[in-house]
Amino acid sequence: MDHGEVTRDGLDVAWVTSHGAAAAWQYALSVQAALDDMEAACIEEDWQVCVESCAMALRAILLCRRLARGLDGPLDDMEFQYVLATSAEPAAVALRDLPWSTESGEQEARTGMAAVAQHDAALRAELPFDVPVTRTPTGVRQAMRISATLVQWRRERSLPDARWRQDGL
Repeated sequence: MDHGEVTRDGLDVAWVTSHGAAAAWQYALSVQAALDDMEAACIEEDWQVCVESCAMALRAILLCRRLARGLDGPLDDMEFQYVLATSAEPAAVALRDLPWSTESGEQEARTGMAAVAQHDAALRAELPFDVPVTRTPTGVRQAMRISATLVQWRRERSLPDARWRQDGL
């Protein structure tokens, strides 16, 4: 395959090995973790933590979308805060619509969870693949085979090595 070639699944290989892969990894590291926290807080009926987890998930969803569209390099916190405060991106609007977590009860939490579910589904439909993540009490273990395959694809196409994002939000 050459640059810009499309796979049988309709994916642009250059996009997958650069922006799409970065977004998928960030999804595994940030969005999945926030969703896990959100669900655990809901089960425990800790509505304030649930709403705060909704906010973390929406922030992570917005970051993943920016990565999928070409954000490269380190995440500038001030720039990202500005984007969160001003963007018309639906996830940013949903984030701004959330109430303060300290002022939240069950209804606010359930409304926030519904918004997260909607934006999560839209983002997952855009990602090129799922990154299997095993969460353990001592940390996170990613599927290294996927990472190795992407590194190989990038090298075969003379693309620079991926700078996998290890930061959370």
